Amino acid sequence: MKRKIAALICAIALTFGLTACGSTENYNSLQEQKVSSAENLANMILQLVQAVGNQETVSELTRSYNKEELRAVCQNAFQSNFQYSVEADLGAFDGLLTSYAQMAEDMGGEPTMGPSKSKVVGKEIIVTFVMYGSNCDGEVVFTFSNDVFTRFKSGAASAKTTFAQKMNAAGRQMGNAGLNTLLGMGSVFIVLILISLIISSFSLLNRKDSKKETKAVPASVAAAPAAVTEELVDDSELVAVITAAICAYESANGGSADGFVVRSIRKANRRR
Repeated sequence: MKRKIAALICAIALTFGLTACGSTENYNSLQEQKVSSAENLANMILQLVQAVGNQETVSELTRSYNKEELRAVCQNAFQSNFQYSVEADLGAFDGLLTSYAQMAEDMGGEPTMGPSKSKVVGKEIIVTFVMYGSNCDGEVVFTFSNDVFTRFKSGAASAKTTFAQKMNAAGRQMGNAGLNTLLGMGSVFIVLILISLIISSFSLLNRKDSKKETKAVPASVAAAPAAVTEELVDDSELVAVITAAICAYESANGGSADGFVVRSIRKANRRR
């Protein structure tokens, strides 16, 4: 039983040993030439991207040219600077330019180029460059075709931020959001206060106008209530008094006031 267990352990160890040996990449001379060519191309393309790669310039390029035009512009610039031609897929250059500009901003400025490593994955050659920045490190990954043309298929750059850096960035974003919220709410309250002051000033204006109208009323108009009060005296009493006075006057003069009736009373207008 012990021998069977030992044989099984040896077989497992041998299997892992063969797997480890199989994972080691042994390139032939042709493959080494293709990998070396891919590394050289990646190095030159990265230098070209670093010369261009700020956000403003990249935005202007992607806005001014479509993908086909931008590929031709980058290929011409590559050949002019390095006297070497490069084949590239559509969208390879603009994708690398855009991601590199974002990476440089996240890393706190223009990053510096570090060491590179290459590997062959099926029909592709992957070249990775380490980048060093003031805020964090990053990497630029190039993908080339694994053939004699070594065509540039795609490129991508990314910053490797730590958890603390991510928290700091989130804190800055939260601070900016809070400041924008305070400014927005403050402006709304200021406008509401101004509106309330304007509305309250209307009542003050109305009070001033009413005071002016009261001062401008003439004396005859002010005395109108007294006249109205006098006019409201009972007419029957006035008729009785006038009738009695007329009867007394007629009796004193030997006349008779029988059948005398007061039907209307009118105010006489006297002219001076």
